[in-house]
Amino acid sequence: MSDLVKLDYGAASFELRRSERLIAARSGASQSELFDVDMDRLRSRLREHSRVGNYSLLEIEADAQIASAKGAIKRSAPPGTVADVYHSSNDMVAFVPTGTIYLEFQRNVSDRSKRELMSRHGLAEARKEHDGALTLRVTGGDKDAVEISAALQREPIVKVAEPDLATEGELKGFVLPQDALLGRQWHLENLGQIDGDAVGLKAGADARVIAAWRLMQGFGSPDVLIGIIDDGFDLRHPDLSTRFVHAWDFKRNDSNVAPEPNPTSPTSGEWHGTACAGVAVGALNGGKAVGAAPACSWIPVRWSVLEPIEIVKWFEHMLENGAWVISCSWGARARNYVLPTRIAKSIRRCAAEGRNGKGCVVVFAAGNEGRDIDDTAGGSVNGFATNADVIAVSASTSLDERASYSNFGKQIWICAPSSGGGRDITTTDATGEFVDAIGMTRPMGYVPGDYLDHFGKTSSACPLVAGICGLILSANPALGAAEVREILKITARRIGDSSLYDAVGHSNFFGYGCVDAEAAVAEAKAWLPLA
Repeated sequence: MSDLVKLDYGAASFELRRSERLIAARSGASQSELFDVDMDRLRSRLREHSRVGNYSLLEIEADAQIASAKGAIKRSAPPGTVADVYHSSNDMVAFVPTGTIYLEFQRNVSDRSKRELMSRHGLAEARKEHDGALTLRVTGGDKDAVEISAALQREPIVKVAEPDLATEGELKGFVLPQDALLGRQWHLENLGQIDGDAVGLKAGADARVIAAWRLMQGFGSPDVLIGIIDDGFDLRHPDLSTRFVHAWDFKRNDSNVAPEPNPTSPTSGEWHGTACAGVAVGALNGGKAVGAAPACSWIPVRWSVLEPIEIVKWFEHMLENGAWVISCSWGARARNYVLPTRIAKSIRRCAAEGRNGKGCVVVFAAGNEGRDIDDTAGGSVNGFATNADVIAVSASTSLDERASYSNFGKQIWICAPSSGGGRDITTTDATGEFVDAIGMTRPMGYVPGDYLDHFGKTSSACPLVAGICGLILSANPALGAAEVREILKITARRIGDSSLYDAVGHSNFFGYGCVDAEAAVAEAKAWLPLA
């Protein structure tokens, strides 16, 4: 086994040298997985070196028999829990093969030849890419994705074969975003005053998002896809013009998800989706405001009509295009709306089958009528928010109090800071102009300009939680949807009177408490998979 592997990678040649002393262990793998009962002596010769992506790097002491130690760990650990570490230069930055390979075949290769090659190299198909390329998973054997990719590059029927490599990020020291409106976005970090004005603010009444960024030393992973379903999205906005993929409009049946103005009522155009997207994924230093997960990617879906067949299409689009999180700041206008089986099954499929079986995290706003979402006797049912496969979000305020407009009920899972306490939410607004019904030129959006300071209600609380779920999954991509849900529960910050919570710590107004991004990210980083 050579310690130097030469690859064609991208448009260049790439040399990777296997690290002598480092080995990578998947985060969440227990000590009992990595070491059998006869390896206590070896365990004492390892120390935690650093972290790369979803792996902890373990360094073997200099006086240990390194080659035999690494071999023993690999033989002892289950497949996929450990990997070799590589370096591309003498800067000693680590590269870890994650176990998947990007593969493009030459033209006109038969399916039989493809299957034979995959079988010979111990590979299984993980996913088909949109252009016909494949992502393949290493299924076993004594060679890793780097070595197998090098062998594949010598196969005549292969055009491209590249191992997926996790490496260290570019941040050399954490620096807060420079976006001009960040100081007004109290829901990310509430310091108790804005520009010297403390009215309507309570220090600490926030979602701890900036604290989570500091803990992560980053702002989320572009691998994490946050889907947002709403009335339209201004993808020309400087805070929303990047990192979006698979945009689709189910009204126009094309990829143009732009909002439409209402010429007869200029303030009631389709501005809602742009504001929600800003709360969840507003870009880092792209414009003036920042979302909770500004480095995560996102999928904008413009809805059509609220009927079962159409709604299923929206969720199918998210499932088929790999959404990790789905944010829904909407519901039926009817006070009594029981969820049809067709829709329930579609949401269930996302929650159970999304992300190759890990599940999509589906987040719904609880609504803004100040009513119980599951009062069948009183004719008050919100079938979306009461669905067992979604995270129902209520709203709290900039004073850590219940927002009076927020719906409530036993299915509320968590609350998030929004309007109603004296301060509203600052986020993105649609850009540009349009001509109204009487020929006047009007600004697109809720207000003139590209931002607004008065967004809120559970419409804002929902994408805030969705963005935080993106941070949680960035910290630990191995988590399933059920585990993200549990992490939100056990890390929530209890607010309000203690008498509002029952014996298991649940409140009909706040769920298990106010979302705490910092605690949730910390828990995700240390999380061991559920049985």
